[in-house]
Amino acid sequence: MPLPLALPPADPGFEILISSQGMSQGLAQTEGIQLFPRAFVRLGNAQAGVQWRNIDSPTANGVAALFAKYGRAIGKGQVDLAVRYRIRTGQRGPGNHTAWEFSGSGRRSFGNVSVQASLEYSADEFGRGKSLYAEVVPALKLDRFRISAGLGRRYRERDSDYTSVNLGLSRSVGEHVTLDARYFATDRGDLGERYKRRLIVSARVTL
Repeated sequence: MPLPLALPPADPGFEILISSQGMSQGLAQTEGIQLFPRAFVRLGNAQAGVQWRNIDSPTANGVAALFAKYGRAIGKGQVDLAVRYRIRTGQRGPGNHTAWEFSGSGRRSFGNVSVQASLEYSADEFGRGKSLYAEVVPALKLDRFRISAGLGRRYRERDSDYTSVNLGLSRSVGEHVTLDARYFATDRGDLGERYKRRLIVSARVTL
């Protein structure tokens, strides 16, 4: 008789990102420190979990998300697909407090050099229409250090489009901690404080 389908063992994990300011798609999300915890379970190449981050906004105090991801190595490359159901927490006033987001990325390594391209799309970003963010990130790994840069472009249906850039240096400390210092800027600093250039330092702890 056929053998039952064997599932890979569940592998739980947790990580938290602590940043001097929160950043998303090249824009500042907080005026001060942002905490970004994530809890997840891996099943082979798949992963599912929950996350939350605080934001400084007149309409909400944070954004939570339920997410599922699938990744697969192809030769010297890696392909990842993800879906997120995002929920604004502590929402104040009217408006949509949920949004679906879909993303995909591909990364290819050439020795110590890698290049990653990614897309993030929402058909209705919290009631503000379609949003698409595309980014290319080349990186160079030198022992425990990693130098990387990002060039992104965001297209929005009911808001201003903009181009974002970042350049930074990260370093692994032991097996569970990564430190990062990164410069961010956009081409639309005239639109307000969120769009202006800034230097962000962060620490990621993975368990």
